[in-house]
Amino acid sequence: MKPSKCFLYLLIICLIYSCTATEILVENEQGEWSHEIPYLVGESRKVFDAKPPDATDNMRWFTNDHNFVIDKSGKLHWFGINNPYPPPGKSLYRYHPYLGHLTTEEPLGEWKREAFAIDESQGTEYVGAPYVIWHEESRRWVMVVETMLNGRRRMEVVWSDDLYKWERTYKAILPQSLWLTSRDPHIMKGTDGKYWIHLVSKDGSKRPTLSQVVRLKTIDFVNFEGPLPVMSIADNAPSSGIESPFIVERDGLWYLFFTYAHRRYAETIVVLSDNSDYFDYNENVITTLFGHAAEIFEYKGKTYISSCGPEDRHWLNHQSVSLAELIWLKYYD
Repeated sequence: MKPSKCFLYLLIICLIYSCTATEILVENEQGEWSHEIPYLVGESRKVFDAKPPDATDNMRWFTNDHNFVIDKSGKLHWFGINNPYPPPGKSLYRYHPYLGHLTTEEPLGEWKREAFAIDESQGTEYVGAPYVIWHEESRRWVMVVETMLNGRRRMEVVWSDDLYKWERTYKAILPQSLWLTSRDPHIMKGTDGKYWIHLVSKDGSKRPTLSQVVRLKTIDFVNFEGPLPVMSIADNAPSSGIESPFIVERDGLWYLFFTYAHRRYAETIVVLSDNSDYFDYNENVITTLFGHAAEIFEYKGKTYISSCGPEDRHWLNHQSVSLAELIWLKYYD
């Protein structure tokens, strides 16, 4: 007797809660899949305190955009915005003096706080969202991060041999073509062998103005192509309504995760595409996840997704970083 569709749907739901593998395998009658849907399993759990244990101020601290990277010994590193809430006379998104750095070998276990990767407390008081990746060609670690250069927020390249000491370039990436609101980098090695840097930005040449995810391409992190938009939303927001892009490729399909924070703060939207150069927000949103400024990484056989952010200041919210396990549900129309 052939099972009903209702029974199959209930079976899928049961598998979601009972399966511990990173993927849930369910086939349609033809044995084919159209795509997958990312899914959070269990609690999004706080993994460390935002405030350093040796901080002497009486301020509450927060984290915001960040990324995770695994070093050559297998240790997991976290780099991200990590600051006290601003003192009187300072504003939340202007007072960003510290870029935090923590390490662990157990994502849901103990984290060790390292020295700040960048400390601008005695300088511009501003350092923004970072992304760190291994640069194969120079055998060094490279960071793209928003800093204050010549009084304006610009994207800058920073280098390291060991992930602990960082050498700044103090040069803006494409200062004549990147809008001042460009920020929140995500970097991946592209299918063309170049490094793809994804940023959120605005296009003020059109009305209504577009919030965009743009792609820069580079080989050496000195010379850059672009910016070219890969997704646009005509939301007429004063700065980019899109935040914190992250792109994942799976089985020839591309999944763009981004926060739409000024609609719902802890909202991460996922857009599917079979073309890495174009994501259609109006037609191809496949799910919405809990989380702000989500980053995705694999570590010791599991996939994790993070959340953070300073604005959701409920009584029990820690304004630090939380992690949940991420799995992929096979889906067909």
